[in-house]
Amino acid sequence: MATLERLRAGVPIEDIMAAFRVSIASIQDRLVELAFEVGIDSSQVVAMTTLLWRLSDAFASRAGATYRHEGLAHALADQRRRDEWFSGALGGTLSPTQLAHGCSAYGLNPAGTYRVLCAAPAGDESLERTMSDLQGRRDKPLLTMPLNGHIVGLVGDLSVDSPHHLVAVGTPVPLERLPESHRIAERILASARFQFAEGVHTLESLGWMFAVPLAKELRALLRDRYIGPMRAAGEFGDQAIAAVRSYLAHECSIPRTAEALFVHVNTLRYRLARFEELTGRSLRSTDTLVELSLTLHDMPPS
Repeated sequence: MATLERLRAGVPIEDIMAAFRVSIASIQDRLVELAFEVGIDSSQVVAMTTLLWRLSDAFASRAGATYRHEGLAHALADQRRRDEWFSGALGGTLSPTQLAHGCSAYGLNPAGTYRVLCAAPAGDESLERTMSDLQGRRDKPLLTMPLNGHIVGLVGDLSVDSPHHLVAVGTPVPLERLPESHRIAERILASARFQFAEGVHTLESLGWMFAVPLAKELRALLRDRYIGPMRAAGEFGDQAIAAVRSYLAHECSIPRTAEALFVHVNTLRYRLARFEELTGRSLRSTDTLVELSLTLHDMPPS
């Protein structure tokens, strides 16, 4: 208890241990003096001093454990305060005074602009592993914490380079507008998850694909229009969907698409023609191409 009180009062563990050693040495010296005064046998003196130093070892071990426990508790308390501040900043619930206090505590420029990032774990990786990986990088975020099934972080620029994770980065904003950057980052992540397995993505890089999560009713209609007839066609329907997906990915080039699919150009033309026949839509129509891009973007490859 005394060790814990001194640690919480700010006394370094080295000073606590040194003071105890001085006390034990003084006790030993006085013990030896008294032993000779009253004629105690030297073997008993050795036994008593050995016991004394065992007590010293026990104290050192207990003090070390208390120091480690207190350090861990202090670190957890710091992390909890940091997460509470960051969560409040993301939610827009902090006062200007609270924002300024966080800037001072966490080394942020109150006049600077920042981006919120959202990182999804790769494969079956845990959130803890993803956060540890982000924090261990040279370009690590300024702050990180788990939130809503992914990792949320704060960065000052776009130098984030995390090829093994899917990372969405919001727009640059002043600290008081972090909720805006956070909302955009979450929407970017929701859209990018269907198209990409990794990499860093922004509003600029996604373009029209950013709107995909917002078009729920339209996507349902388009799936019925394009995917429904293909599902009814069984195995051929799956081949036709794969052909259309590759056709769009290769800028509507028949030769490049056939090469990518390892099929003859006539086989590809037949699949595309049957797709048009079954859906009643022309692949030469700009509207059809846009609708297909939206539909297939929302549907992971089979």
